[in-house]
Amino acid sequence: MAPWEAIRPRHSSLGLNLLLALLHLSPGDIREHSTPLPPGCLTGLLKVSCQGLGLHTFPAALPLTIEHLDLSHNHLQVLQDNATDDRPNLRHLNLRGNQLEGFSLGSLLPLRWLQALILAGNSLNQDYVSNSQALWPLGHLRLLDLSSNCLDSDMATFYVTNHSSLWSLNLSNNHITHLAQGTFLGSPNLLDIDLSANYILQIEAGTFEGLLQLRELSLARNSLHCISDFNLRSLWRLNLSSNGLQFFATKQGNWGPQLQVLDLSHNQLRAMPALSALHHLLYLNLSDNHLASLESHVLSPSQDTGPWYQEVIRPKLTQSGYKAATNLPELTELDLSRNQLDILPMDFLSQFSALQRLSMAWNCLQNISAHWPESGLLFLPLRYLDLQGNQIQTFPSWVFEILPRLEVLNLGDNELQLCQRPEAGQTEPSKGAHQPFSSASHLKHLNLSRNRMRGLCSTRFSPAALFSLDLSGNAGLALVPSDLQGLQQSLQELFLQGNGMESTHWWFPCLQELRVLDLSGNRLANLPWTLNCSSHLHSLDLRKNLLQALDPEVLGGLSGHLRSLFIAGNPFHCCTLGWLAYLSSANVSVSDLEEAWCVYPDSGGDSWAHLAEDHSHLCTWQWQGTQTRWVLLAVIGLFLICCGVTTLLQNSPMLPWALQLKENWACPKPESEDNQKTMDREGMGGPPLERRDPDHK
Repeated sequence: MAPWEAIRPRHSSLGLNLLLALLHLSPGDIREHSTPLPPGCLTGLLKVSCQGLGLHTFPAALPLTIEHLDLSHNHLQVLQDNATDDRPNLRHLNLRGNQLEGFSLGSLLPLRWLQALILAGNSLNQDYVSNSQALWPLGHLRLLDLSSNCLDSDMATFYVTNHSSLWSLNLSNNHITHLAQGTFLGSPNLLDIDLSANYILQIEAGTFEGLLQLRELSLARNSLHCISDFNLRSLWRLNLSSNGLQFFATKQGNWGPQLQVLDLSHNQLRAMPALSALHHLLYLNLSDNHLASLESHVLSPSQDTGPWYQEVIRPKLTQSGYKAATNLPELTELDLSRNQLDILPMDFLSQFSALQRLSMAWNCLQNISAHWPESGLLFLPLRYLDLQGNQIQTFPSWVFEILPRLEVLNLGDNELQLCQRPEAGQTEPSKGAHQPFSSASHLKHLNLSRNRMRGLCSTRFSPAALFSLDLSGNAGLALVPSDLQGLQQSLQELFLQGNGMESTHWWFPCLQELRVLDLSGNRLANLPWTLNCSSHLHSLDLRKNLLQALDPEVLGGLSGHLRSLFIAGNPFHCCTLGWLAYLSSANVSVSDLEEAWCVYPDSGGDSWAHLAEDHSHLCTWQWQGTQTRWVLLAVIGLFLICCGVTTLLQNSPMLPWALQLKENWACPKPESEDNQKTMDREGMGGPPLERRDPDHK
């Protein structure tokens, strides 16, 4: 049972009883308890919260129906005998973050029906003997939180004494250094204990033996170096993370079949712990250790164990006392991330017939092992495989023959190349060696981000299978028409973020089932027209590109289903924002509109403005300036044309002919009257008139 379930009223008729009690109250009783609460308190039918109001005393007036009282983060120091009235209905009291140093012996007696008491973040290390005795009248207490009170080992023992009703105990963030054998004898019914963030170095034998119902135990963030035997037959969850464990082993028969969750992360384990006795283990976390091998580490008594090993009382274990991590038929999740493993042998995985999720992220894997187990070809039910952060260069296609149900594969942050390369264990590339995903019939999510891939090299994917594909962070990635073949009817999420792709260097296929598309962090100057094929697209990310406007034809194909659009970080033109009005009319939500900017030219160069602002005055000035510039350009152009024609005619050899032609076509000058008469006579047949010299006689 969870701790919070433990503090709930066990009878559903409690509310009815309270209502009947209120009905039997006299008007005098109501007036007696009508004293107002301190200013700022929030009241409800069953709850009052006076959190952080600077109170120095316990509120004197509380509604009779109150079950939950929150007085956290005030300035209470000492609770006196008369501090609390008789409140039989109060079940939960929160005094976290006050300055409590003590309780008088009778201060909590009126709250004898209390089920949850939160005393975290106080100074109860002062006078701990009398303070612990003040808690004894709470015979129905289920949850006690004493975290962050500077309690040492002896103080903690005093506070736990004489609480047989207690189910949940929190002693985290104190100064406990060791756990004695009789620490929890006074609380035999504990279901969960939190001892995290202490300084525990030693746990005496038999410390937890009397806790026959213990389900959850947290010893995280302590200073333990060796765990060999706890004799916890009923434990479900054990957290030993962030210690200094170098050795962990279980002995057959000492650990009951109930343990389901074991967290050994952030320790100093160098080999697989011996867990053969934990037949019902479901979750095992070995991340952030120093594992370089998946073989079990057997520690003999003759080995030099150091002083840390002598501090823990443990039985002598022999070679036959425990085995490797075998016989775990119910293990469904294994986390081996952030270790030093350089191989993934399939024979190791064959030990876990029910394994669903495996993480080997951030290790030293270079290639997937091609070593087959002795039993021959096997089939594992693995559905999730995380290999992120290794140095994997090739991924063989035979992996999907062993893992036919694999649905999620994370190969991000590797050195994977999909161009033609030989498979692991081969010297020559075989047919389809660069098609590792063609046989992944159940693969739905594939992460290939940050692999420095420049192309997919016509990679074929299993048709009608892949749901999500992440190709982000591959700088210089280019897509060609043959890429993404087989995904037209299945792909719903495509991530191409931060690839630096240009519009001229990529080809976007027609993906009919696409729902989510991330094109942010590229160098796209326009939208691909093939987006019109994606009639189900509802989320489009175009941030940090080179878009100056959005094509209305493409947006028209997306109208009716596009719901979320991101556009910030593009150099949009302030005076060509008709597409923005179209988006508004189509009820498309531009989530980052307030962060988007646009550019407009002015006399000092380009300037920026918020995209969502009114740019009419900027665009009017721009239009007038544009008209002036066009007129000026027209005048200058006409002047240059005239100068060019003149220069051409002056330098042309046809110019004399053109001038002669001009003279021939010129109009004749009018003759004098005498010349005209002479011409008339000659024309009439008469003798011509003699021209005489005026001096001749």
